[in-house]
Amino acid sequence: MNQIILASHGELAKGMLQTVSMLIGETKNIYAFGSYREEQSIAVKVRAQLHMFDSADDVYVLTDIFGGSVNNEILGILSEFPNVTLLTGMNLMLVIGIASQTNKIAQDTLATIVSESQNGVVNCNKLIEEKMGMEMDDL
Repeated sequence: MNQIILASHGELAKGMLQTVSMLIGETKNIYAFGSYREEQSIAVKVRAQLHMFDSADDVYVLTDIFGGSVNNEILGILSEFPNVTLLTGMNLMLVIGIASQTNKIAQDTLATIVSESQNGVVNCNKLIEEKMGMEMDDL
């Protein structure tokens, strides 16, 4: 089974889980953890959740920002869990792409999901200008 852990600074991961649940329905295999200055390390919380999974599960941990404290803490425990794939730069398209896969995700499929989530970031003003030859003020 695929398991997904969302980990972020503050409430982003919890909000992401709430939004994904609203869009695709109940999500029994997605867990959200936030990091706060006054609490224990997020790695402690994530490690505890990872120990709850079956060793045959494929686990995807999605963090908010590369090089941030959350991502760095998860990198620090990655060697303990060979069935974990860590992805950073979490966005809604990435979470839905991973969550919509029910079977083991092949590496080429994962690469497509990551690419599509990256391509989902669009400057709409620039797109309109390019496609329609219009300035935003002309609309």
